[in-house]
Amino acid sequence: MSRRPAITFDDEVTAKLQQLGKKSPACLDSVLYGISFSMKQAVLKKMDSTFTERTGQMKKGIQYQKMRKAFFKLRAPALASIYEHHGADITGKGGALRFKVDGEVVYRQSVHIEPRPFFYPGVRGYLASGELNRVAEKEIDHQLKKVGLKL
Repeated sequence: MSRRPAITFDDEVTAKLQQLGKKSPACLDSVLYGISFSMKQAVLKKMDSTFTERTGQMKKGIQYQKMRKAFFKLRAPALASIYEHHGADITGKGGALRFKVDGEVVYRQSVHIEPRPFFYPGVRGYLASGELNRVAEKEIDHQLKKVGLKL
């Protein structure tokens, strides 16, 4: 299984996206922003079920950004590859690792992090649910009404 899931729209949505891109690239970007936001929400939902304790740093690290015209990227947070693929054994360099647990300072020579996949399973679950095409249709319709275009 590849690490990066392929994102494929059905033929009808693909045709609409292509037409929209020709008529109004700005509207296409808005549609893709909406789709990216929806996918991010699915990943956050999976993350909430995977991690019971949160600091917020992992959530803040999930970002989507425009890479170039009509191309967006959903980015995993820092350290996500540790959780996604293999876990890690971290050893303090030249001394112990220092943590604060329940307000108390704790020192350890090493720490083991278990793999707990959340990012790619969240994306794959979103794609498998068919939500991608539903959100795309909704975003296309919304943008067409907003600017008064017809395809």
